[in-house]
Amino acid sequence: MTKEPRFIILERFTAKTPAEYRLKKSISNLNSPFVEHVDAARKFLKKAGKKALPYLQEAMEEKWFEGNTLMYEVPLVYADIGGPAIPVLVKWIAHEDPYFSTMAVSALEEIGSPAVPAICEAITGPDDEARIRAINLLGVIEDIRAVPYLVKVLSEDAKTVRYETINAITDIGPTCYPLILPLLQSDNLHLVCSATELLPGLDLEKGIDAIMPCFADPRDEVWDAVFDSLVSLQPPPISKMCQYLSCGIPGVMIGAMNILGNNGDETVIPALERLLDHPDTDVRESAAWCIEKIKNG
Repeated sequence: MTKEPRFIILERFTAKTPAEYRLKKSISNLNSPFVEHVDAARKFLKKAGKKALPYLQEAMEEKWFEGNTLMYEVPLVYADIGGPAIPVLVKWIAHEDPYFSTMAVSALEEIGSPAVPAICEAITGPDDEARIRAINLLGVIEDIRAVPYLVKVLSEDAKTVRYETINAITDIGPTCYPLILPLLQSDNLHLVCSATELLPGLDLEKGIDAIMPCFADPRDEVWDAVFDSLVSLQPPPISKMCQYLSCGIPGVMIGAMNILGNNGDETVIPALERLLDHPDTDVRESAAWCIEKIKNG
C-alpha cells in the first residue's frame, strides 16, 4: 500500500518557544497573499504590542518583507503598536537604506500626532536628507505643535531645508499665522524672508497687508522676497496693489508698481498716470516704467 505523500513547510525563521513561534509566524504572515492571514497577523501583533517590536526589528534587519507588505502592512502594524514603536521609527528616518527610512516615514504618518514631539527632535540632526524627511512628515501630520521647531529651522543657512520647511508650515495651515507674523520683526534675515513668503499663503488679505511694509526695508534680499511672494499669487492681487499706490511710503508704492507692471493689467494705467507728477523722483520714474511695461507687454 502506497503511503500518502507528506509535505513539510519550511519556515524562514527558528523559534525557541511556542510564544516566539507565534510572533514570528504572524510577522511572516504579513507577506501572505491571503487577506484573512494578513488580518489575523495584524490582530495578533496589535495584541502583542511592544513584545512584538524586537521580532519586527529582526524581520526588518533580515529584510523579510516584500514591496507592498513593506509599504502598507508593516507601517500599519507599527501604527497599531503605537507609542512604544515611535523611538525606533524616528531613528530609522535617518537610516541610509530606504528599506528602513521609507517604511518608518509611512508608519509615523499612520501614528500621527502622538509621534510629533519625537519627530521634532529629528529635524535638528546633521543629515539634511533625514531632516527633510522629518520636516515633510510634520507637514503631512499637520500638528501645530511642530511650528516652533520648524521656525528654528527657518533661521538656518541651508536653503533646501528652509524651502521644505516653508512647505511644511504651509501644509499645517492658517492656524500657523500668529506664530509666523512676529518673524517679520526678527533680526535674522532668513526668518524675515521666510515670513514674507509664508504669510500670504496662510491668510491672503492679512498676509499681504503684513508684508507690504517690507518693501521699504533697505535690504535687497527682503525686497526680493516680498516681490517673489506677491508676484506668484494667483489671481494677482491687482486691487490690493492699487490701494498701496496712495499709501505715501515711496518704497511700498514702488513695490506695488513692480507687482502691477509684471501683471500687465491695463486698467491700472490711470492710477499710475496720477503718480507721474509725484514729488518723489523714484516714484515718478517707477510709474513711468510701469506704464511703459504694461503698454508694451
